Amino acid sequence: MRENREKTGSVEAFTTNWKTRNESKRNHFKRGEPANQIQFAFQNHWRVFKRLLGNTTTGRVLEVGAGRGSMSAFFADAGFDVSLLDTSYDVLKIAESNFREDQLHASYICGDALHLPYSDYTFDAVLSIGLFEHFSEMKQPLDEQLRILKPGGLFLGYIVPERFFSAQLLALPLNAVLSGMHQLYQLVSSSNKDGNSPAKEPLFRNSYTSAEYLKILNQLDVDDCGSFGMFPVPLVSHSYRFPFSLMHPVLERSLVKVWRLVFSLQGRKQDPWICSEGWGLAFLVWARRKENP
Repeated sequence: MRENREKTGSVEAFTTNWKTRNESKRNHFKRGEPANQIQFAFQNHWRVFKRLLGNTTTGRVLEVGAGRGSMSAFFADAGFDVSLLDTSYDVLKIAESNFREDQLHASYICGDALHLPYSDYTFDAVLSIGLFEHFSEMKQPLDEQLRILKPGGLFLGYIVPERFFSAQLLALPLNAVLSGMHQLYQLVSSSNKDGNSPAKEPLFRNSYTSAEYLKILNQLDVDDCGSFGMFPVPLVSHSYRFPFSLMHPVLERSLVKVWRLVFSLQGRKQDPWICSEGWGLAFLVWARRKENP
């Protein structure tokens, strides 16, 4: 089972979590003031992505392993022609519902990241959020995403590796307390027992660094590539593993204010959402396909 999960990117576990967890029903796209820490995070992701897109403000974009399409929603809202691809039909229906609620448009394709159903040179940008770390071998999915890029197209791979040391350590004591309180509440609240979501399915996650992705990318048709850490603050929740469980709305809004204050006091020239790879909860690997592959 573990070997199969490594090869397929935890497809079965993802599908189970999408279908059974209440947290999977709404995406993290938000116009205006973010209501919680995940909306805040995705708004920061989008700002960093826009900087890498540069003058690319229109065109076709594919999100591979799109899930609810939280990142794709920002591209669609900015006017890009967006396609969402995922192995789970169930989550694509969730994404479609979310896009409809936000008055956004996209195409939804049930497909495999290892065998993308597109011809070469199709998209101006291709991205994934939390996809590559669920494979034990990255070359084939990297090959596929570069293959479908147009000359000069942008690849964006946001990766959340398995590791112990990161900014997440800062919230370890608080998250342990929140988890204990949540479990106690479930035990004593008979009215809550029947309405609980089942336990989250564990997901295979590799611990590769950006250097290992860049080594592969440098062997492909790219003019330039690079990487940097992202998400320099910890997630705070009784259950911060996928799919993320939010706290009470008041606590979520308060935490967003705290993170904003922390960033405002840094006085850094660099984008505050970018950090060292060893400290960030994730890292971004990016590449531009050669103009004349």
